[in-house]
Amino acid sequence: RKKTKPIQQLLDELDKPLYERRWEDVNQYVRKTSKKAAIPEGFQSFLEALEDSDGYFVGAKNKDELNEARRKLDQVIELCQPGDPGDAFLRQLATILRGQLLWVLGDYKGALYAVQEGLRCSGDTTQLHTCKVLLEGTLCTALCTEALCGAHQLKVGDLTHSLDAYEECLRLSVDMLQRGQAQSLPHHPTVAKVMKVCVERGPLVAMRVGDASRAVRFCRKVLQAKMESVLKDVRHLCTVSLASILLFHVSNRSYAPAEVSSLVSGTRYVPSCLPEESLLVCTLAKAFIDTWAVSVNPSLSPTVVFDLLTLSLVDLKLHAALVECLEDGMRFSTASPHLWTQFALALTSNGQVKQALAVFQECVSQFQDDPLTLLTAANFAVGKAERPDLCVEWSNKVVERFKGHFLEARAQFLLGRGHWVLSEQETVSHKRQELHRRSLKHLKVAAEMDGKDVGYSFHLAVCLAESRQLHDAKREVQHSLTINSGHTGCLHLLALILTAEKAYTEAAKVCDHALQKQPDNFGLLDCRIRLDMAVDNTSGALTSCKAALALWRSLYSEEGSRLIDQVIQDEHSMSEFDAKLQDYTNLEMADPDLASDTGSSQFTMSGPRASVSASNALQARIWCTVADVFLKAGKTSDALSCVREAQFLAPHFPSVLLSYGRVMQASDNEKASGELYRSALALQPTNPIALTLIGQLMYHSNRYDQAEKYLQEATAVDQLNHEAWYWLGEVFLSQGHKELAANCYRTALDLELTAPLQPFSVVLSSLVPSSL
Repeated sequence: RKKTKPIQQLLDELDKPLYERRWEDVNQYVRKTSKKAAIPEGFQSFLEALEDSDGYFVGAKNKDELNEARRKLDQVIELCQPGDPGDAFLRQLATILRGQLLWVLGDYKGALYAVQEGLRCSGDTTQLHTCKVLLEGTLCTALCTEALCGAHQLKVGDLTHSLDAYEECLRLSVDMLQRGQAQSLPHHPTVAKVMKVCVERGPLVAMRVGDASRAVRFCRKVLQAKMESVLKDVRHLCTVSLASILLFHVSNRSYAPAEVSSLVSGTRYVPSCLPEESLLVCTLAKAFIDTWAVSVNPSLSPTVVFDLLTLSLVDLKLHAALVECLEDGMRFSTASPHLWTQFALALTSNGQVKQALAVFQECVSQFQDDPLTLLTAANFAVGKAERPDLCVEWSNKVVERFKGHFLEARAQFLLGRGHWVLSEQETVSHKRQELHRRSLKHLKVAAEMDGKDVGYSFHLAVCLAESRQLHDAKREVQHSLTINSGHTGCLHLLALILTAEKAYTEAAKVCDHALQKQPDNFGLLDCRIRLDMAVDNTSGALTSCKAALALWRSLYSEEGSRLIDQVIQDEHSMSEFDAKLQDYTNLEMADPDLASDTGSSQFTMSGPRASVSASNALQARIWCTVADVFLKAGKTSDALSCVREAQFLAPHFPSVLLSYGRVMQASDNEKASGELYRSALALQPTNPIALTLIGQLMYHSNRYDQAEKYLQEATAVDQLNHEAWYWLGEVFLSQGHKELAANCYRTALDLELTAPLQPFSVVLSSLVPSSL
């Protein structure tokens, strides 16, 4: 009788063939060995079950084959003797394999119970095949626990056990790959698949239990392993997962740096802060794409990586680096409109608007069947690019080709905006009216198609107010406030409509309410100042002016001003405000350069224009508003100090030049005011305020023909300019044309009755807190 060969010895000798799935070698070994020694019956069934179930983790298997494998494993479990160590170990492996087959067949509870029972036993883990069985069993535990929690058959807290199993799987798989490499064995497909599943599911489970830090540590373990121990596609997947978690779920406060990191091959690099690690991980993900990922695994979309890299670089304000990165990335996804759009927006952020427009034009020509790309390009055209004609063209394509599409309302809205901007640029009266009518039509359609979008209703209300349809505009803005009661632009517009109705008290209440919601909105502060001026509350207006200057100082403390620090350091009182300005004026008069004739060459437009920062431009406009307050109070010298400060900050802004000119006119220096008004007109040839003020000067100089020319042009540019109509009436009356003068006076009176304290269009900039 043949002697029975021990099961442990059989497993040792078959370890490599079983691990490498070389079934012919396994069967040949069994035949050869059975001639010399007896092989346990249970072991034979175990080998047959292994072959039947081979590869179920890496590919679909026939259900009948899996049931046959399970039957053989049941037979193995029955044949194993409880007291024999070899049989006990074989029983452990068979129980784990049986649980895995139950998981494949959908019996998650049975699978979890069987696998957990098999994993409780301790066995020899020096064999690669045995480790593979334990690895698959641990993964099966994690998957079953996650599935049962999702089906509410386990508590959500049990997901932590699933996460523990994923972490153990990751440790085992890395260990197995290292051992296989030490023995010059190729990567096992099942081990690679298990590792990939762990990297996919582990961080997600950590996020489900609300532990973002554990998710980060999970991904770091993969990246900190030796490069050759982790498959490249797994490392790429891990970098994408880690980048997503860091960018979306980790704050600077909760961030904990890695203790040891080998994220860069050959170095030991420890990122010191969250943005630094985010950028590093995103760069690693891009490096995988650059070298091999797309050619090896087309499912690894480069778009996701470049989206994450975009977020990371934008957080660090590295716009030039982002442009360079996306330009390089275009070679991976030339057929992706999303990447083209990202590239164009990156160019915009980097100040390369012309290049961005060229990219968007290429987008439109290539992806005419993508309405989102067309509308993104249209939105850019009407905004940054200042090409409303292109906005109308591209939005119209969406309206014509995508009837009933959910983006049709957006297309109608952009058509309305495009026509609106075109109407503002048009100088011919009847063409401007037609463009305005089209704008109103498209905005109404957009608001009707999507009545819950506050932006559509808000812009429609502004358009109605611009055409002095105050009742309809008020109704529309009130509807917008029912959608979003805290919308700053709507509150600002409502306040201006009330000023047009001369209800200043109600307008002040609305303005104060809006400032409570957004106290750093300079547009609202300017409105509040002008409301105080309208009711002759000069002291209140100056208090608001000081508040605006103090707010500017708090937001832009790194930039200096010669006068602002002196003004805002005292209590809010008109006398102290005047005193500081008077001191500053005396200092200026002591300086011959500052006290020079205001009609000198410093206001000519012949020299190159220096660039002005946005913060200085904003401060200059605040000083112009302060100057208006002092002019209202009859304090010309104080107003002069303010406009000089504004001119120092922004010497070539038309609004600054016009404010300076008004102060000079109030000081009876018509020569200087005329030069200032003409300088402003040279910068903006269709500026209706400049045209009106020059016409007024011509009238006072008895040059009626020239005054009529400028005022006629002003009314042609802005037919709602009641001041231009009034002064045109004065000119006609001086020329003896009484009937024409009467018509102008009537028009001026009608328009003044519905004129707001600020142009209605200024509310669009109220959406940006730092604008005025």
